[in-house]
Amino acid sequence: MKTKYIYLLLAGIFALMSCEEDATPILELKTAAALHALSQTDITITKDNKDAQFPEIAWDKADYGVSAIVNYVVTLTNTSTNKSIVIGETGDAKLAFTNSEMNSLLAKVGAYPGQTYDFTVSLVSEAYDAYTDAASNSITFKATPYDPNVDNITWKYAYVAVGYPDWDYTTAYLIGDPDGDGIYSGYANFDGAVSYAIIDGADLTKVLAKDQQVTADGKGFIEITLDAEGKVTQSEKGLVWGVIGDATSSGWDKDTQMEYDTTTRLWTVVTPLLDKEFKFRANNDWGFNYGAEEGKLSELAGNLVAGGQNFKVVKASPYIITLNLTNAGKYTYSMEETTIELSSSAMTLPGSYQSGDGWKPEADDCYKVESAARDFKYTGTHYFPADTEFKFYDSGTWIGVVGDITWNEAKTSTTFVIGDGGNVKIEAAGYYRVGADTKKMVATLDKTGWEIIGDATPGGWDKGTLMDYDAETQKWSVTVTLGDGEMKFRWDAAWTINFGGSLGALTQDGGNIKVSAGTYTIVLDPEAKNATMTAN
Repeated sequence: MKTKYIYLLLAGIFALMSCEEDATPILELKTAAALHALSQTDITITKDNKDAQFPEIAWDKADYGVSAIVNYVVTLTNTSTNKSIVIGETGDAKLAFTNSEMNSLLAKVGAYPGQTYDFTVSLVSEAYDAYTDAASNSITFKATPYDPNVDNITWKYAYVAVGYPDWDYTTAYLIGDPDGDGIYSGYANFDGAVSYAIIDGADLTKVLAKDQQVTADGKGFIEITLDAEGKVTQSEKGLVWGVIGDATSSGWDKDTQMEYDTTTRLWTVVTPLLDKEFKFRANNDWGFNYGAEEGKLSELAGNLVAGGQNFKVVKASPYIITLNLTNAGKYTYSMEETTIELSSSAMTLPGSYQSGDGWKPEADDCYKVESAARDFKYTGTHYFPADTEFKFYDSGTWIGVVGDITWNEAKTSTTFVIGDGGNVKIEAAGYYRVGADTKKMVATLDKTGWEIIGDATPGGWDKGTLMDYDAETQKWSVTVTLGDGEMKFRWDAAWTINFGGSLGALTQDGGNIKVSAGTYTIVLDPEAKNATMTAN
């Protein structure tokens, strides 16, 4: 028994020692931290002083009576908007910013350029994650921020203020009046339906137009114009810019599309150009086009002129072409030679499916596979009747199958070698995704089309169940056993085109369709955007 009591006593002692080792030290705040007054309390930030040092924010450290690890959290508050952000956490007794860095912080608490606000700096000290004590004081200053995005704009401009009155000038697009005729114009990119106002760049308290709307159908890169009477007009749909001309691989018939970068706000394409001519155009529509300034047709960089003259390419070469359409109404371009090897933008698929005798590469009914990245990898989805034969055709070169085509067991997929060979043959009618890699000289055929997908379907949300196409009715159908759950309709195994919502009124990106377990025949009419489900 004595031995048992000794063990219990020792266990208690060890437990107390462990608790003492893990416990937070007991501290007492003797003197709170104290902020120093700023050396300057009324600051106007400009283009000229943006790189200068903002007045140092410093303080006397808190005294907890013993040596303790103390962290200081500094907060900036705009007293006009009541918005606050933490601008620094440090174990030091000071924070340093440039005027440009502070300018960005001011924007985050709702300060707009050209307007003066009162700001408060406050501080708390933290010790051992258990003690948090406010400084004995806070400090205040006045500041007037500016917009670095307009550093090089010397003409009248205005902001496209999305979500006005709660808008962010740091990300707002700009429209401008570089000609001084009282008409503001420019471009803005919208990801979806939004409302916006147009705010005078010289006086952000002045609203030039408000309650402007962009619908979901009109989203994208759109042109906005504000006339001298305050009327706003905008392009009806998003604009996709490209280059067109006999210098391009598509000639004067079709735009070679550029890609828009939402971060840089630039349109860019890497493409080969012949020593001929081209222009910039949007949506294959001459209503939106830009050309060169008079006397500067062969320059590699410069200003754009609406409806201007054709650019002349002096040297045939691949180029990186950049288009800047977001500089408040004054637009520019640049061209840079590159050694990147590029493929054509598209190959045609002449074959027996074409009208008449078929096999016409330049005919309007000739299918195409496209290489948007110009990386020698082409793809396209098309309907082929039974027993179709075709070849690939690329700028005068015919490309066929070398050897045999071996389909998978379900006759829905195949990979084969291409080159100077025979016709590609498709026995079963249907939609096929055609792929070709002219570097590796291989091609693929995969049966595709509309499918059902979801946790109620056999493949879950990972793999769709393909529907059968009736060329006569142009409807799709499948008989399938479903579980309790949800499903949607999806085109070509991708979410770019998908239908959901109500079976009687399907919509693009509509909600998941709830279904009960059972075996059904499902019929989809994608043109009418409706479907039926009949229990078997």
